[in-house]
Amino acid sequence: MKIRAFLFLACSLVLSGISACNSSSKDLLDLAVDPPQRKTINRDIVGVNNFFVNPEFGSIEQQFAEIRNTLGLRHVRVLFAWSDGVQASPGASRNYSFYDDIIDAIPAGMDVVIVLAHTPAWMGNSANWIDGNPRKTWVERWLKPTVARYAGRRGVIGWEVWNEPDLVTVPTDAALELVDPAKYFELLSLGAPVIRTTDPTRLVLNAATSAIAQSFPAAKNYNERLQDLGAESLVDVWNVHYYSEQFENVVRGGGVAEFLNSLSVPIWITESGKEGINQHLAYAETVWPFLTDNVDGIERFYWYQLNSREPAGSSFGLRTADPAFPVSDLYIWLRDNK
Repeated sequence: MKIRAFLFLACSLVLSGISACNSSSKDLLDLAVDPPQRKTINRDIVGVNNFFVNPEFGSIEQQFAEIRNTLGLRHVRVLFAWSDGVQASPGASRNYSFYDDIIDAIPAGMDVVIVLAHTPAWMGNSANWIDGNPRKTWVERWLKPTVARYAGRRGVIGWEVWNEPDLVTVPTDAALELVDPAKYFELLSLGAPVIRTTDPTRLVLNAATSAIAQSFPAAKNYNERLQDLGAESLVDVWNVHYYSEQFENVVRGGGVAEFLNSLSVPIWITESGKEGINQHLAYAETVWPFLTDNVDGIERFYWYQLNSREPAGSSFGLRTADPAFPVSDLYIWLRDNK
């Protein structure tokens, strides 16, 4: 690849509703890699994020059917968030009805990864913590009962312990102090054995950080710290999020590829995508093959996301609420190339 010097000025991306931008003085003058050639997507390793929170796009059953029958995809990533609506107080019963509906609707031939994350408001009060430890409390009061409830259920393939711990997206999540990789490692160390004991045939995934190349070098450093602490021995799959292009941060010395190629477990990119419904296909055909060409062990890519209420020009969703632009170019390609 031809490499040229350029001035790296800024980065900005809305990721799951959160703006993320990271650069250091070292990165202001950097190397850029010319965009690689587009290549046909290996659709067998493609999945999609869908949290089933937008009912205007159809019922849970209809959205699963769209993923399987219309798009021909088999892999889905869902979020089971611990919120006030799920458990309003420490002594309240957990309301699993929405999550039960998702599990009950999984069609034959599909597999689902469940992300366990977030905290209800009462977790902000340390008086509600077990042994004064919010991470132990989260495992005991959310991960453990939830894994037990759905252990062995058809279609569930694995459990992801939290999401983007280097960011705080729900204010009370800050109580767990997961922006410190040592604190997240503690959470994973507590949670992974519970999953292995309670649901032993399912995979354990670490929480992906914010986008590993875009949030460079902070997100890469967080991942390396987890590896140094021993997180690799706790998981079956190393989980990564990848947005934007940022090719130079993949191939540079000490970059993303060097770190990912040091792993001995398979790698899943569980969130990846680009804004703008006419940008999706080119992104997938450029970025994903580039990553598999430079990183050994990538087994899956999950597009973020199936549907979105955002305007078509800024939507990550394969489907939008805009009647003039209801589906993206990647949606059309998946639909027409099953």
